[in-house]
Amino acid sequence: MMTDVFLGPLCEYVIAPVARYAGYWDIPVMTPGAQAEAFRHKKPTFPTLIRMAGTYSFVGEAFSKILARFGWRHVALFYHNFAVASGKGHHLCHFVLSAVFTALNRTAVHQSFDETKDQDFRSTLKFIGSKARSELLSSL
Repeated sequence: MMTDVFLGPLCEYVIAPVARYAGYWDIPVMTPGAQAEAFRHKKPTFPTLIRMAGTYSFVGEAFSKILARFGWRHVALFYHNFAVASGKGHHLCHFVLSAVFTALNRTAVHQSFDETKDQDFRSTLKFIGSKARSELLSSL
């Protein structure tokens, strides 16, 4: 199965390797993140990186239009958020993806995780992946 585009991730530490590999594979990466100075050096490091800026609502609207343009209807949002009991408040990922969730008329499957806690990521990724690929799998 071929990937057409990577949407996200937000965190600079995560987007850096994704954007490097995607540049090698010639796959566009669209993200509201990657705001660090290093990402402005598109050539040779991040040739396919597209940084989106604006309000979180703007990001949600942009994602919604991109998905509609390509006919992608099944979306899964997997993002970092701090546990409520941590007292840290919400992570930036939560705020951005809540706008995406709203722009998609609250139809996206969503699952947050707290990277500071031990979790069973394998089963969570299988769950989230099954929801994002359900239309594709049912059409094969």
